[in-house]
Amino acid sequence: MAQPDLQSRLAFTLQSAGLLEWYVELDDSLNDAQRAVETVTHALDACSLGSTSLTEFLEHIHPDDRDEVAEQVAIALSTGEEVRFECRVLVGERGVQRVSVAGWSTAHPELRALHFISQDITDCRRAEAIAHGQMRALELAVAGAPLGQVLAELTGSAQSQFAGVVQAAIMRLDEDGKLRFVEASRLPPIFVAALDGLDANAGETSCGMAVRTGKPFAATDLARDPHWVRYRSVALEHGLHACWSTPIRSVEGEVMGTLACYSRLPAAPSAEEQQGITLLANTAALVVQRDRANRARASVERRMAVNERRFRGLVKATNSLVWSASPDVDIIEPQPDWCDFTGQTFEQARGKGWLQAVHPDDLPEVQAFVDDMRKVRTNKRAEYRVRRADGEYRHMTGHAVPIFDEQGEMKEWSGGLTDITDRRQAEQRLSHMATHDALTGLPNRTYLNDHLRELVNFIPDGQQLMIMLIDLDRFKEVNDSMGHGYGDVLLVQIAHRLREALPSGDLVARLGGDEFVVVAHLPDGMASAERIATDLMRAIQVPCDVLGTRYYPSASMGMCLYPTPDTRIDELLQHADIAMYRAKDAGGTRMQFFSAEMSVETKNRMALELDLREALERGEFVLHYQPRICLDDDSPCGVEALIRWNHPSKGLVPPNVFIPIAETTGLICKIGNWVLRQACEDVQRLIDRLGTDLVLSVNVSPVQLRSPTLCGEVRQALQAAGMDTHRLELELTESGLIEDTDTSQQLLRELGDIGVRLAIDDFGTGYAGIAYLRQYPIDVVKLDRAFLCPTPKADGCLDFIRAVTEMCHSLGMRVVAEGVEDADMLRQLLRSDCDEAQGYLFAQPMPLAKLGDYIIDRQAS
Repeated sequence: MAQPDLQSRLAFTLQSAGLLEWYVELDDSLNDAQRAVETVTHALDACSLGSTSLTEFLEHIHPDDRDEVAEQVAIALSTGEEVRFECRVLVGERGVQRVSVAGWSTAHPELRALHFISQDITDCRRAEAIAHGQMRALELAVAGAPLGQVLAELTGSAQSQFAGVVQAAIMRLDEDGKLRFVEASRLPPIFVAALDGLDANAGETSCGMAVRTGKPFAATDLARDPHWVRYRSVALEHGLHACWSTPIRSVEGEVMGTLACYSRLPAAPSAEEQQGITLLANTAALVVQRDRANRARASVERRMAVNERRFRGLVKATNSLVWSASPDVDIIEPQPDWCDFTGQTFEQARGKGWLQAVHPDDLPEVQAFVDDMRKVRTNKRAEYRVRRADGEYRHMTGHAVPIFDEQGEMKEWSGGLTDITDRRQAEQRLSHMATHDALTGLPNRTYLNDHLRELVNFIPDGQQLMIMLIDLDRFKEVNDSMGHGYGDVLLVQIAHRLREALPSGDLVARLGGDEFVVVAHLPDGMASAERIATDLMRAIQVPCDVLGTRYYPSASMGMCLYPTPDTRIDELLQHADIAMYRAKDAGGTRMQFFSAEMSVETKNRMALELDLREALERGEFVLHYQPRICLDDDSPCGVEALIRWNHPSKGLVPPNVFIPIAETTGLICKIGNWVLRQACEDVQRLIDRLGTDLVLSVNVSPVQLRSPTLCGEVRQALQAAGMDTHRLELELTESGLIEDTDTSQQLLRELGDIGVRLAIDDFGTGYAGIAYLRQYPIDVVKLDRAFLCPTPKADGCLDFIRAVTEMCHSLGMRVVAEGVEDADMLRQLLRSDCDEAQGYLFAQPMPLAKLGDYIIDRQAS
């Protein structure tokens, strides 16, 4: 029987947990971040995966939440930290679903991605909104707040349970048979004015029908409902397309008004939503009835007793688990809800016997809470576990309100309890998913960051802790050649090996991609560190079978120890990362301990990178030009443009220092385009002034060769300078061409179509040979100075140069020698029929201002 693939198992796991997965992959192959291709894979349900663009994805987010969701995505990408947020999602034609989301970014050399785990919390938030609205309304009512303020809490609660797509209002039925708004702060004033004073007996609108029938009435499409003929246009004009009205009834069954929910979509409420509306209407009944009683009371004492009985009846009608107790929090009268839930009899719950139903672990806190209630008689809120009648403990959230008589003396405590067990369990599952890697089950970066300081504090006296960053070698090649599914299986196997090889009590976490972090205690200092690192390296390098294919994994490890002088806890991962990259630079498959010198070098490089990012805008780059001499007549025939960085504090920074940084960061594309445009303008002006024929040679980085905009930039530079295409020569490196031969051939053909000349720079120092050059439309081969011999007796060098030159000539290529520094080298080139040369023998690179004088003097001589 075939085993389900990893994606199916993951989908099943998410479905079982009641969770949804959103997975965002970002392709950074382009250097301009604004041109990055974004693909969102959204788990529409636990078993079905579909793809859509990020723009289309955001269109499924409620418009009021889109900016916040986009901001959370930006935070995850820029900081790598975990983000948590709630948002509303547009679901089908029905409306809105509220979800709780935890997300984090993952990164490795090939893939940058966002991973989101979401859970539908619509029902939880609906229950919370209802409970909060009820509690707050009752608190305000007891405190004597104005009727509108009290009812506003209920309409706000109604609106919250529908995630903001519904606007609620309350109308009161007055003695003249008219329905008038007593709370409509969330409806458009023009609409309110149109319906205010509605005749309840006319059977118009949903509210009129609710009063007339005494039952909830839902007009699911106002554009077609016959009861809305008179008020249809004003409703649709303000975006109101459905209205669900529930009568507000007194304990005696008298209709006192309506609670209406206006939807922006043609729709009907679900059974659960209607139940929530009914609960709020019952609470509104309490408030409205208290208000009616207060306004009409003839006898204060009698009215207060009536209102008290009605208050208790309506609170219980809300289906909450309600209770009441003495000022000392003793049970003195039967509590039906409490007894039904816990299974306690009244005799068992009497006094403080109710505490026996509280979980033993929570009992000390609850007892302290009760003591505080006896001293400070204000509204209280708490969470604790209560034993249900079947013996299961449930998480409960409760509130308590003190009730006072007219003289200000406290009479009793009144409150309610809500079961939040399902919500707590969902939060715990979501928390675990947010702190552990879904693929390997290892702790993730969030867990590591939260617990690293705690782990450091457990170092025994006289011992050290090792932080190790492990990065698999050539993992990008695995994904590229075998696919990401193969790479995922390999990562799971490596994670298992690291766990098994580590001593008990030590930690291994996955940062993302193919990066793992180990935190290990060292009982024997450096000896322990080397032993653990060796064991881990051996465990990783054991050959493994991945989906039927034999693979030989290896890794680079960077390590730092703590405590060490001048090392802070928040620098440990950074130092391990620096050491790991040193191991990578040294060829990989090795271990490297961090040293302070590495940190200094890294900080200097980072400082230089920060300055480099602003150097172009500050105009700190300058161009120098080195002439090329035609060996036939000793005349200048071209110039090579060479960039220099005139750093404000460091002076001229050599290209071999800042060019690698520019290539790593992607800045080389902007810098290279500036060099191309500036050099074309400079040399064309020189050609126009001197009337001479010169070829401009410009270096092109391998990073630029991968840019799809290179050909367009070349055309724009030539057009802006007014330069003939044959005067521009682009110098390419061998290594840049062989990374992707098919792409290189296509690019060189497109450049050849433009008409520019193409040259191979530093020929002989890379990978190519004469036979390899036949694949490309190359016009010029530039011999590296390593081919030239410094002594006149080097006949072997002469024969070699002559052979290379003849073969290049046979392929129709011109040969240029670089680095010519003395007359002996020049004589070798003349005897070997080399075409051109450049070097300090003829001229050093010079500013444009000096180049014109040099050409004039050279031509005159």
